[in-house]
Amino acid sequence: MKRAVIRPALVVMVLFFLLGSLLSAQAQSVLRIGMVAPQVLDPAQGSNDSEVLFNRSIYDYLVEAKPDKTIAPNLATEWTVSEDGLTYTFSLREGVTFHDGAAFSSADVVYTFERLQTIQSPALNLLGEFTVSAPDAQTVVFSLTSPNADFLYGVADRFALIVKDGATAPNELTDGENPYINFNGTGPFILTEYREGERAIVSKNPSYWLEGQPAVDSIEFVFINDPVTQVNALRSGEVDFIFKISPDQISALESESGIKLIQKATNQHPVIRLRTDVGPGQDVRVRQAFKYATDREQLNDLVLEGRGVIGNNDPIGPGFGVFFASAIENPSYDPAKSCELLAEAGYPDGLSMTLQTINVLGYDQLATVLQQQWEPACINAEIQVNEEGFYYSDDNPDNWLQAELGITGWGDRPVPQGYLAQAYISTGIYNETHWSDAELDALINEAAVTSDTTARAAIYAQIAAIFNERGPIIVPWFAPVFGATREGVSGLDMAPFPGLTDLRAVSISG
Repeated sequence: MKRAVIRPALVVMVLFFLLGSLLSAQAQSVLRIGMVAPQVLDPAQGSNDSEVLFNRSIYDYLVEAKPDKTIAPNLATEWTVSEDGLTYTFSLREGVTFHDGAAFSSADVVYTFERLQTIQSPALNLLGEFTVSAPDAQTVVFSLTSPNADFLYGVADRFALIVKDGATAPNELTDGENPYINFNGTGPFILTEYREGERAIVSKNPSYWLEGQPAVDSIEFVFINDPVTQVNALRSGEVDFIFKISPDQISALESESGIKLIQKATNQHPVIRLRTDVGPGQDVRVRQAFKYATDREQLNDLVLEGRGVIGNNDPIGPGFGVFFASAIENPSYDPAKSCELLAEAGYPDGLSMTLQTINVLGYDQLATVLQQQWEPACINAEIQVNEEGFYYSDDNPDNWLQAELGITGWGDRPVPQGYLAQAYISTGIYNETHWSDAELDALINEAAVTSDTTARAAIYAQIAAIFNERGPIIVPWFAPVFGATREGVSGLDMAPFPGLTDLRAVSISG
């Protein structure tokens, strides 16, 4: 029998191939992000940070609001506004394709914004009334019925991601060979794996229009609903980036080696609120009693370790500069006054209610301190803590919009109208207090068409006075938002609303 002879040249070739394969595998860069599992995948309706961050990796905006609140080009390269403020004309970027290879054109923009109208997306609260048309493949024209000082912010709204013309089921999973066919954007990444409640993987779009981006080969979104577990996953190296870190975890992470803490000043705030259409919150005296029962300075000190900024009991924080009504005198902590008001409202023996809250950003701890503050003020609160994703989900029949007394987390918005038009005007899609005040509605509508800064500030001052007098909300603080990355992550500029963080330029090494 002849012996097999292994030639040296063949050995070298095999070793070279194996080494090349190994180096190729090592060269694949993966950014792992720990976040709450998305509940609503439709890009026109998914509202919380994890839903928006997932979607903006797959889709693009026409224009986008940068972390400094300026408007920047994206799929639109430039735009003009008519002198009367009623016509916005956008020029589109050429050479852009969807993940399925179809060319991007003005028809896709028209379809996207008409779809927002059809499904009554929350984006409409900033966009207002408009029609949209396409005079040619590279031009889109928006025609407004009245001036809208924040229209560009509406075009850049987190819900206004551009979908393909005719897409009837964006982000719906299907059976068959390509279950992700409906996740079809022009964005920097392509969905390659989705395991509900576990993880999603998006891979680099080789045909992306922005040269040199994205910088990583893939992103793995690891779904972790518990905030403490997210922190532990970062510490152990299971993930590279987390956001919306609870205040009680900050001090420990500040001194952790190999971890970089990110702090962003924002208008993010918790809203402690009563429904006004049912229950005790219908009575203005009860609303005022809750304000006297709440020591906002102590809440900031105990829950945020003094990191927050105290504002008024309305959503317009000091971060909005001249739009913040600094002259307002808010009710100070006075338990006896609270008891007196409750007695006048028909609750001589005090008031008992269930306080709904969520398990992120320290809002469960906030609820506990409130419970302690309210007890001597004749308010007995039973606390119910909910997972964030489920609490805000439309699939939950007992979600945040139904609670009579609750704490809601409101992320940063680039303009005050982002809050007022969505949550406090009578017709607002997120009007969680179910408050309807004709004077307030008129002022919000007036602010929407007022572009002069001084005049707009005067309107917002009137709005703040209404909230102070008869509003159903308490804002204990405006807080910075915290995130953290592991060593090796660079180019990550976390947005004040973390879900809007642009991941295209983020790289990872090591």
